[in-house]
Amino acid sequence: MNDFVSAAYDRFAIFIALLLLMGTAVVIVIATFSFLLLTWEVLLGAMGGTSYATLQRVFDALLGAIIALELAHSVKLMVTGQRGFGQVRIVLVIGILAVVRKLIVIELEAVSGFLLLGLAAAIIALGGIYGYLLWLDRDGTVERD
Repeated sequence: MNDFVSAAYDRFAIFIALLLLMGTAVVIVIATFSFLLLTWEVLLGAMGGTSYATLQRVFDALLGAIIALELAHSVKLMVTGQRGFGQVRIVLVIGILAVVRKLIVIELEAVSGFLLLGLAAAIIALGGIYGYLLWLDRDGTVERD
């Protein structure tokens, strides 16, 4: 009975992960199209110069597409049954990209120092964990994915 429940849940999880992967693919296409459209608008209006706010929007769109792509890669690993350090690294990269995206689009005049301190702490924590995983991977003390 336990084997049946375990197998049924595994099939259910794979089905849901496939649906998530298809939805993420749609988000990736939309985010990429948005980035390309915004880049095209910047190129057309570049004769008069580009404002910092416009560049922030371009980088926001670019990082949004990259984050969606990394998230899709993580879901793909879930669908194929590959778990472990590879998936953890991807989640950490998504976290780092999300914080960097926030730092790029943030209006420094409108935020408190505590928010910036929190974002800095998040980057240090995520980067430290990512570096530790890389060190463990190079050290050879853990199994490869």
